[in-house]
Amino acid sequence: MALDDKIAQSMEILNGAIAEHRPSHLFGLFSGGHDSLVATHLASKHPAFTRAVHINTTIGIEQTRQFVRDTSRDRQWRLLEYTPPVSYRDIVLEHGFPGPGGHRFMYTRLKERCVDRLVREHKTKWNDRIALITGVRLSESVRRMGHVEPVKRDGCQLWVAPILHWDDDDKLEYIAREGLKRNSVVDTICMSGECLCGAFAKKEELFELGEAFPETAAVILALQEEAAAAGVHAKWGTRPPGKRGKATKGGMLCSSCNQRNGLMEEAA
Repeated sequence: MALDDKIAQSMEILNGAIAEHRPSHLFGLFSGGHDSLVATHLASKHPAFTRAVHINTTIGIEQTRQFVRDTSRDRQWRLLEYTPPVSYRDIVLEHGFPGPGGHRFMYTRLKERCVDRLVREHKTKWNDRIALITGVRLSESVRRMGHVEPVKRDGCQLWVAPILHWDDDDKLEYIAREGLKRNSVVDTICMSGECLCGAFAKKEELFELGEAFPETAAVILALQEEAAAAGVHAKWGTRPPGKRGKATKGGMLCSSCNQRNGLMEEAA
């Protein structure tokens, strides 16, 4: 499909979700990655668009947070920024750094609680629907399975993935066509770095962070020292000793981690 056809398909997804569920708000969940950039930009063209929303996990690269703020300002998107009720630092000092088995726990504490607050603050009645636009895109191998849908309702949360079936070329062509500024963090380390919980960190990831973003790496290194003093697992990006449980899947805002680590993505 040509890009114009993909755009039309995406708007059909948005229109269909709104027509069927009639949400009172439509939020673009803007992590700072290029997928969420495209999805939020598409959503902003819809008359129902409310605001862009960024979840500040408290363990991310500051340049990405600033990219979100600058882009929202330049595009005249009103921006809401949420932080979890308990910071990553405090979670680590109590529980230690997570391994793959702690991924779901970190997702719940750092992201899910922020989404719950967003929805709670904007519901207008008990059976309201709040549309949450994500940049979830599925790998070709998953798309071929043929059963993943771009709209999923979970109570009053209406998750919509308008670019679910776009590929990398579609995304890059759209960014260029619309004149969207790219996030230099993504171009440097191939990820937005908005969440560095470490559950699925690569072996050399902390070293690579230190090379590209030394201030961020320094935060993690300092936290390792604090964690060691607290007597909890103190090495970021590693599995806690004695814990060999299976990797756990994060929710809708950890799609890239889920797919990269062989965890099947749920319907949008």
